[in-house]
Amino acid sequence: MKAFAHLVLAVVLGALPAAVAQNESAVKREGRYWVRTITGTINVSPQQRFGLDTVGNVVLRGESGGKAAAYTIKVRVEARNAKDAEASLRGVELKRSSRGDWTYLEMRPPRQISDAPEIALSVPRTLRQVAIKTGGGNVQASDLDGELEAQSAGGRIALDAIRGPAEARTGGGDIQVGTVNGPVRCYSGGGVIRVQSAGGESWFDTAGGEIQVHQVAGPVHAATAGGNIRIDRSSGAVFARTEGGLIQVQQAGGIVTAESSGGAIQVNAANGVRCDSAGGAIRLRNVAGALRASTSAGSILAELLAGNRIEDSTLSTNSGDITVFIASNVPLTVLARNESGGTGRIVSDFPEIHVHSAAQPGVSPAVAEGALNGGGPVLHVNVIGGTIYLRREK
Repeated sequence: MKAFAHLVLAVVLGALPAAVAQNESAVKREGRYWVRTITGTINVSPQQRFGLDTVGNVVLRGESGGKAAAYTIKVRVEARNAKDAEASLRGVELKRSSRGDWTYLEMRPPRQISDAPEIALSVPRTLRQVAIKTGGGNVQASDLDGELEAQSAGGRIALDAIRGPAEARTGGGDIQVGTVNGPVRCYSGGGVIRVQSAGGESWFDTAGGEIQVHQVAGPVHAATAGGNIRIDRSSGAVFARTEGGLIQVQQAGGIVTAESSGGAIQVNAANGVRCDSAGGAIRLRNVAGALRASTSAGSILAELLAGNRIEDSTLSTNSGDITVFIASNVPLTVLARNESGGTGRIVSDFPEIHVHSAAQPGVSPAVAEGALNGGGPVLHVNVIGGTIYLRREK
């Protein structure tokens, strides 16, 4: 999605070509501003690609039928009178160009304007690709059949009803995604990312905000430098990383790999987990497959339910308790080790699991081992500075 890589080469200086029809209104008073409105159309094939390069706020909407992109531009200025406003608002630059199957529109407002300009466009919804770039405003785009790319230097981006892949990039604003039928990529320099639905493997990255994803039909990659991550549903694997927040995965069709440098991790349904927290608790519910969970300072709770096939697994903490709830019919071999010294305990509800107190209290570890339902995959439970609880799931 590098639609603007050739824009500078494609721009033609001078008057707009005949393919552009344009009208300018006289300046009008709106509140404390004087406003000029410019409208026009650009011929564009429904199967072409269209790019917009501008400054200010953009609202783009796909329309059924038609062979033109219609635009409305509003520029504002504070001035003493209409004459001064007219002078300040003169000189809106509009340039149309084409390269290959791309049609570009570039808009540059006068330097004297008081507020960010607004540009609204309607384009054929069947365009193969639409690319929007603004140097400092918000972007809203909706109802497109093809691929969409939206870039802002620092404003908010909102996308919805996109039937192809979509990418949103902003230097610091929030990103809101409604429904996208294809893969989604979102990058923000510090804003919140919220996604309702994505139709393929997706990537979400922010330098300082939360990430909230409702559902993705494919793997999810989510990373933030300082916020919480919540994934409600993914049909594939989940890769989540935060430098200082909570990670919560409600349901994943594949392995959940989660890393937090300062928060808790909770997985409510997954086919395998690999969780690592530097300073928070880990909660694993209704999980299957291989479980790898470790925390430097926090407790671990894991539920091994009937019907979930468990593979060889390891749970460990350097400062906290580990509690494992095990269904009565799960075949499992348990090897537990508590190296907390004289205070270390292993508490078990299962007579098959034999608990051996430390041979040298305060020095050697307490250990427990045993086979449930004839034995099976090995569950290693390791604790330093806490208690191990092996509980029967009721």
